[in-house]
Amino acid sequence: MKVAAFLLAFSVSSVLLGAAPPAAGNVPGLAIAGTSSWVSREGSVMVLDIGPQGTVQGHFVNNAPGKGCRGIPYELSGRLVADSVSFRVRWRNGVADCMSETLWHGHMQPSRNGGFEIVARWQRSSTVAAADTGIAISENGVDVFTYRASTRLPTSISP
Repeated sequence: MKVAAFLLAFSVSSVLLGAAPPAAGNVPGLAIAGTSSWVSREGSVMVLDIGPQGTVQGHFVNNAPGKGCRGIPYELSGRLVADSVSFRVRWRNGVADCMSETLWHGHMQPSRNGGFEIVARWQRSSTVAAADTGIAISENGVDVFTYRASTRLPTSISP
């Protein structure tokens, strides 16, 4: 039922956006192959480039209140298989090193408003062990990313 609703929603949005609908037999997650923008409930933005074989590359800009490494794009990499998605961000680039990385594991599904969303559990881990305990610090949570439809490529990564 979820897959049928997803394919129907994508077919309708593809027609409205002037894109070709997914070919018969394509897995649902790969129906959004190409470049897409997603916004979390916390205001973070990710731009994903999903390849035809399910490889995921892109950039992530953290805008979550009270978190570090905000407002700077970081590289993202991962994999999409059917409606399951996994990706990783290492919070290190030429501008900042936040000495941590975050892994997300979740799934793509139709949203209540007729669009698409990714619901993913995440785990952020320090890449450096705490000096007093020798144990790396870890934090967990859940993110919901909403697909931001666009008929053109984004000119910048911003919320």
